[in-house]
Amino acid sequence: MFIFVQRSYIPVTVILLAGLFGNAACNKRATDPYEPVDVAEQYPYFPLEIGKYIEYAVDSLIYDFAPGGGTVRDSSHTLVRETVVDTLRDNTGNLVFAIERSERAGDTEPWQPRQVYAATRSASQATRTENNLRFLKLIFPFDRSSTWDGNLWIDQYREIEIAGERIQPFVNWRYEVDSLHIPAPIGGFAFDSVLVVTEVDETNAIERRLSRVKYAKHIGVVSRELWILDSQYCNQIPAPADCLTKPWVEKAEKGYILRQIITGHN
Repeated sequence: MFIFVQRSYIPVTVILLAGLFGNAACNKRATDPYEPVDVAEQYPYFPLEIGKYIEYAVDSLIYDFAPGGGTVRDSSHTLVRETVVDTLRDNTGNLVFAIERSERAGDTEPWQPRQVYAATRSASQATRTENNLRFLKLIFPFDRSSTWDGNLWIDQYREIEIAGERIQPFVNWRYEVDSLHIPAPIGGFAFDSVLVVTEVDETNAIERRLSRVKYAKHIGVVSRELWILDSQYCNQIPAPADCLTKPWVEKAEKGYILRQIITGHN
């Protein structure tokens, strides 16, 4: 799922909860032996229930061009709580859950509401809408060879603004299941059943795109990592010898890195 970096200069957006919800098919990328799938055992990876909340620690690193040349790096640490607060029906009769995102800078400060997201789950898919962008987060049933177009409602060449710079984050995304029903320690918790979905993992000389989400049964998203970075470092003439080997965290010139880890839930 795509997370917009929350900064003081980004206005609070109230998400439109209504919309049409379609279906997407699962494509196979492997030839694993067929194993019967109990789809009822998969729905708990995307639970929706009024009153349910998850808390996260979110760390972001934003890149921007510096006046006079060079790159400015701005880091931030935010505590986030996402709470399912309400339901409504969309114009096709589907049940939509409203998720309120609240933030605070430290444990002793009060939560401040920032945004409202929307989420749905049907027999065949789970969706999430944030910043007026709708994502097909999961398809049902899924297995270790499942892939799908999670951004089918989004123009892949759509631009967003990060620290005053325009960037195209959505080119060549393809969601796929990496791991399924695995135990994993995440954020101080030991989860016995985790689903890992890589939404994009693409690198070229001027762009780095990574989005990876981990879901725990009966909880939902427990970890998210997002790299949306651009760089012209390799476009110098002549190209630097370390053009392709220099770490992206060092050569990025615009965009951001975001890491979100669960810290609590009910």
